Amino acid sequence: MQHRKLDMGTAWTQATAMVGANRDLVGVLAGLFLFLPLFVLLIALLGSNLDFGPQGGEPNPEAIAEQINALLLANWWALLLVGIGQLCAGIAIMALLGDASRPTVREVLARVPRLLLPVLGVQLLVGLVTQLPSLLAGLLPDLIEALLTLVILPVSVYFTVKFSLSAATIVLGGEGNPVQAMRRSWRLTKGNSFRMFAFFAMLVFLGVVIALILSLIVGLVFAALGDRVALFGNAAFYALLLTVFYTLSYALTVAIYRQLSQGPVTEADLFE
Repeated sequence: MQHRKLDMGTAWTQATAMVGANRDLVGVLAGLFLFLPLFVLLIALLGSNLDFGPQGGEPNPEAIAEQINALLLANWWALLLVGIGQLCAGIAIMALLGDASRPTVREVLARVPRLLLPVLGVQLLVGLVTQLPSLLAGLLPDLIEALLTLVILPVSVYFTVKFSLSAATIVLGGEGNPVQAMRRSWRLTKGNSFRMFAFFAMLVFLGVVIALILSLIVGLVFAALGDRVALFGNAAFYALLLTVFYTLSYALTVAIYRQLSQGPVTEADLFE
């Protein structure tokens, strides 16, 4: 049984080229659905004063986690706004970049309401499949949970990679059934799972390193301009970083889907 081999170098080149060729339209969609909601959420989070304990002492992770959970709960509306924004952004940007007819922003936005529920459904199903084992393990004693984590974590990562093209299958492939979209994503990624994981892991690692370096420089500059400037400046900076990350991930998903969906695809069973 033969499966198309994925060329990640070509996928990356195609992804960046698509974003560059449509930068104005992509910028509008990313700014509307990603940057603005993220900026609002980060203003709310960065504007809060978390208590990290006495200066010079070791912070209490449990106390900090409780503060963060309470903060997120208090700003649930901002989280909801970001979630809806990411959902709409993924649909709109993938529809824009994956359509050879070069649709306008109005035409792309008109597709969002029609695809919203199927994409939301497939994301919920993928999240359930990938996270349910960890949630169930959390109900067990600590020692057993720790042992199971060694098995559950690789399996969750594997499932995440296998179902990574599910939303693209709905947006670009015309599949309206979330379960069938997951099945097709499983088939398309067959034989390329490790290659995709290694590439995604490398991109995330490089992205984190670059973000840390830039945040250190930018943070020092904003801090010298006062607390208010630092608050809005850092929020805008981190929102921009996340917007770029999500935009490139959507473009890369389109490029990978295009490459793997060319030609006949074998109708293997989901777990074959």
